[in-house]
Amino acid sequence: MRRDLGCGRGAARLIIHAAVTVVVVLALAVVNVFVASEFPWSVFPAIGMGLGVWFHWYFAVRRGEEFMLRHQDDVEREARRLAASMLASTMDRA
Repeated sequence: MRRDLGCGRGAARLIIHAAVTVVVVLALAVVNVFVASEFPWSVFPAIGMGLGVWFHWYFAVRRGEEFMLRHQDDVEREARRLAASMLASTMDRA
């Protein structure tokens, strides 16, 4: 049984994540230029946050449905195993 896994929301959340990242990186760049312009330290948080956006895209948008379907299959398999185990233990008591 397949259900809508809500993977379409990943793209909308990615856009929000990217927009927040751009705003924060720009704010850090402004602080870097006006407060501590001796060294361009704002590059480092920009790289880290950019990697965060990339991972978000890769795991939630690009491959999100694949991961969700695999997880759903694992959960359903475990549920069947537990149901069979409970049924067997009930039959043993009878």
